[in-house]
Amino acid sequence: MRPLKEFQTQLFNRVNPLVGFSVARYVFSIGLFAAIVAFGLIAATRLGVDQLPNPNIPVVAIFTSYPGASPEVVDNQVTQVIENGISNLAGIININSNSSQGSSRVILQFNTGVDQNAMANQVGAQVSALARSLPSGVNPPTVRTFDPTAQPILEFGLSGGGASLAQVYDYANNTLVNILQRINGVANVTLTGGLSRQFQVLLNPSRLQYYNITPQQVTQAILNGAVDQPIGSITRDGNTLTFSTRNIPTNAEQLSQILVDSSRGIRVSDLGTVRDSSTSSDYVRVNGQPVVLVSIQQTQGSNAVAVAQAVRRAIAHTQLPQGYKVTYSNDTTTPITASINATYHELLNTAIVVAIVVLLFLGRLNTAFTVILAIPIALSAAPALYSLMGFTFNLVSLLALIVAIGIVVDDSIVVAENVERYRGLGYSRTEAVLKGASEVFSAVAAASLSLLSVLIPVSFLGGFAGFFLQQFALGLAAAVFLSWFEALLFLTVRMAYTPDSHPRTWSDLGHSVAQLPDSLRWGWRSWRSFLGLLGALVAAIVLLRLFGPVGLLALLLYPFALGIAYYLVNLGLTFLEALTTTLHGWTEIGLSYVREGYASRLNSLLNYSGWVLAGAAAFFVFTVVFIGPKIPFNFVPQSDNGSAQVTLFLPSSTTISTANTLAARIEGYLLSRPEVRTVQTDVSANRASMVVQLIPREERARVFSLIPQWQRAITGLLQDQPSARVSISAGGGFRGQGSALQVNLASPSFDLLNTRTNQALDLLQSDPNVLSATTSLTQSTVENRFIPDPSRMAGTGLTASNVATALQTYTSGSQAGNVQVNGLNYPIQVQLDPIYLNDTQSLLSLPIYSSTLQTNLTVGQLGSVIQAQTPTNISRTNRLYTSTLNINLAPGAPSQLEYQRQLAQKLTQAGILDNQVSLASTSQFSQAALASQLSSLGIQVFGLALFLVYLVMGAQFNSFRYPLYLLLPVPLAIVGALLAIFISGGSLDIFSVMGFLLLIGLSAKNAILYLDFVVERLGKMEFRDALVDAARLRFRPIIMTTTTVLVISFPLILGRGEGSEYAQGLGVVILGGILFSAILTFFVVPAAFYLFERNRPATQVAPAPLSPSPTATD
Repeated sequence: MRPLKEFQTQLFNRVNPLVGFSVARYVFSIGLFAAIVAFGLIAATRLGVDQLPNPNIPVVAIFTSYPGASPEVVDNQVTQVIENGISNLAGIININSNSSQGSSRVILQFNTGVDQNAMANQVGAQVSALARSLPSGVNPPTVRTFDPTAQPILEFGLSGGGASLAQVYDYANNTLVNILQRINGVANVTLTGGLSRQFQVLLNPSRLQYYNITPQQVTQAILNGAVDQPIGSITRDGNTLTFSTRNIPTNAEQLSQILVDSSRGIRVSDLGTVRDSSTSSDYVRVNGQPVVLVSIQQTQGSNAVAVAQAVRRAIAHTQLPQGYKVTYSNDTTTPITASINATYHELLNTAIVVAIVVLLFLGRLNTAFTVILAIPIALSAAPALYSLMGFTFNLVSLLALIVAIGIVVDDSIVVAENVERYRGLGYSRTEAVLKGASEVFSAVAAASLSLLSVLIPVSFLGGFAGFFLQQFALGLAAAVFLSWFEALLFLTVRMAYTPDSHPRTWSDLGHSVAQLPDSLRWGWRSWRSFLGLLGALVAAIVLLRLFGPVGLLALLLYPFALGIAYYLVNLGLTFLEALTTTLHGWTEIGLSYVREGYASRLNSLLNYSGWVLAGAAAFFVFTVVFIGPKIPFNFVPQSDNGSAQVTLFLPSSTTISTANTLAARIEGYLLSRPEVRTVQTDVSANRASMVVQLIPREERARVFSLIPQWQRAITGLLQDQPSARVSISAGGGFRGQGSALQVNLASPSFDLLNTRTNQALDLLQSDPNVLSATTSLTQSTVENRFIPDPSRMAGTGLTASNVATALQTYTSGSQAGNVQVNGLNYPIQVQLDPIYLNDTQSLLSLPIYSSTLQTNLTVGQLGSVIQAQTPTNISRTNRLYTSTLNINLAPGAPSQLEYQRQLAQKLTQAGILDNQVSLASTSQFSQAALASQLSSLGIQVFGLALFLVYLVMGAQFNSFRYPLYLLLPVPLAIVGALLAIFISGGSLDIFSVMGFLLLIGLSAKNAILYLDFVVERLGKMEFRDALVDAARLRFRPIIMTTTTVLVISFPLILGRGEGSEYAQGLGVVILGGILFSAILTFFVVPAAFYLFERNRPATQVAPAPLSPSPTATD
């Protein structure tokens, strides 16, 4: 075997045309890359920020109100009519609906790419046609282009100091809401809590009976009497007189004087009491203080952070009334901003660590600097592409930049290392650049193309998972593509024209220390130069702005400051270069020792090539079969975003005061916890929900460890309420879904669904893997149903609709126009005075006037009342009734996807799931649905990437065999990645899938660099010598490139900022996969090549080389 030094005399005399052009036309190269960097910087300043990629999912919502109607009536007569009418529209992928007391909501999800506004117009036209099929008491449906179920991006409490909640609500509703709705990106502003002002007409049944007037007549009379209607105009002698009729009441007195029966002079005041009052249906507090809660929802496709910032600015610039205060209680964009800032920090740390590694390996400061400069140049391509594609800076797109830092320097390192090798042989800068860069040109191209062949096709995959992969793949592909050209067309220019620095040692450091007088003299000479005078001008401007005219006296010290600055910079560079030279020397000694030991062992190990391959194959099979199935699978990892959601469920008979008392207990406990910052509480009749914001995560335990503590403590607080249920889950989560697993059951029969859901809930509550479980069907109430008797109603002239309308006005009331106060409208509510309505019997005693009989009848004379259990809301998905099981898994439980699979088996075995009741997904974008999509898509993507890399490598080597050797590191990388995930206790998710895709290109790059040199030498030396000499020659650049890729994993794994959980999986995969594959690649690839190629004739072994052939020189 010939020594390495002898082999290094094999030099390249051919120059690659592109390398020659870039070095010769260096101004062109500098201008081209300067323009690219400029475009990238401009694009980076204009990109928005988000936590995760947020595709614009077209959503159209239809809202319909049916005052007084029960959920079952709304479902049958409104919701289903709308569902059936719009289900034939093209592009619909999901129809979700909810029917509650007096309200219907139908949400349509369309395929991505559909024009949302165009679909809203189509839906609006269809709904308008359907309106004729709806009952007469239904208000016209409204169509909106936002998702009402989406989590509010920002919530704040508004309190008024000495002002009443009614006044606060009045200000928020009539002033603040109008300001906020004008902000670009705000879709909806909702007010909760407080007291809304209304004018009530409280009817006296005895007076209605006395005057033979029905409630409907009162309502209609007020509507007819409160007129604001144009009459027309008269033109005479060139003047136009405009007339109108205006009789809108402006206070309670005017409302009471409206005539109900003008022939008899009966006014509203004759039939009951009119009062200016306020109403409220719930309690809302922030940190125990009553507030009006303002919730902001964003429009589809808008940037949440930008919208929230705009809302905060608008609030800050709004002059609130005296004593009013805003308390932000739930800002979902805070963790987004924190996670993005943490990722920026990791990006900087990664760049610094990679720069240190490059310094250690290359030694020379100027060479290391030219390589490090490749990082910002290559990264600038990604923001430019993001801007063109409409992407944002988010965890996925920024992770692509972090990963790119370790990859983009690979090409520069390979080129620089080869150039430095030629410099060591005595060639000039330009000659070394031309020969060294040309020698590795094709190898660098092959390595980059192998990675691009994975990234670019993957970016065109469809689906939501494909959208995630697209941002990562395209951003990284842009950086890799530019780094390839930068290494060959611009790095070569920098290395060719950057003067050599004189190597400085520790002895030079003492000489630099003694150069203070020379530096001061240099400062005195330099301040009078053009640049010196320009610096003096800048310094004068700064001093004048900071200290005024007196500060200009400091300019007298300007020459002295220049000299000191020059001295310190020179001293620092000398120290840094001396330190770098020393560390580089130690690194080279260690590398040389390891390289020679490796070459020696490789030469011996080639005798056992078959055993090496068999051992690697056995290890791969063992890992995939026994380790892989034990790793949990999710779409995204659980993330601690600093918030939690606490929900209290109570029986339907619970009064709102009781619910408020129990909620206050929980609220008090939470506010006493040191990790809690704010508690936002919303209490209704039989339910209370709380949003808990926590202090910064570095000052507390993880929210997932806090939840079990809270669960036990709150359960103890409610021991006297055995029917109360509490559910606690981490806030945020993917797309605001929280940390709870949601499993949906569907059935065409609501009654059957209700029965099976309760059975499923019992099964879950006995499962040790479940911390808590609730269902959407636990909320039901007792409904008193009036059943008209046809035999009794015969001859009365009354219809069931007449009776129902009268009862509706009596109980829930009916709206009869507005009272206008100071230009603001407040609703008029006509209803029975509550003092006359105490129980069912009092309802049956109410009068209904029969114009046919010319007398009043009681309700009880026309029918009877029965009681029935009815749900408080009814949900449907794709026209099937659905219920939702909210499951909080205990620590140590299987992943959500795996547990859902296990639960499906248990429910089937228990007879809960059958052909009448099935599992359903209310959204294809739920965490579990996407995890299922990713589990199948991930394998397909990985297989596609392998196939494409094989084709690219085959084309590059003009061989069908060689790509098989180059892809041998891939299964080794998979083994390392799976072992790393298993040992670290992590899970497979969309981010680790990104890592696995990278492993295909990254692990093959080292094999390409090695095998390319082997192919060049085949036929020119012994087969075995070619394998060993190529391994020795490429050992150093392979170690360098592998190390730069490895170091990017450490900031990802060790990050502890907001959202760091997302990046850790990617870091673990890169660390385990690259480390394991790099170590084994040094032995497995040569062993496989030796085993299968040693007996082939040289002409069959060596395909067309990637690089020009070396020629012997003297």
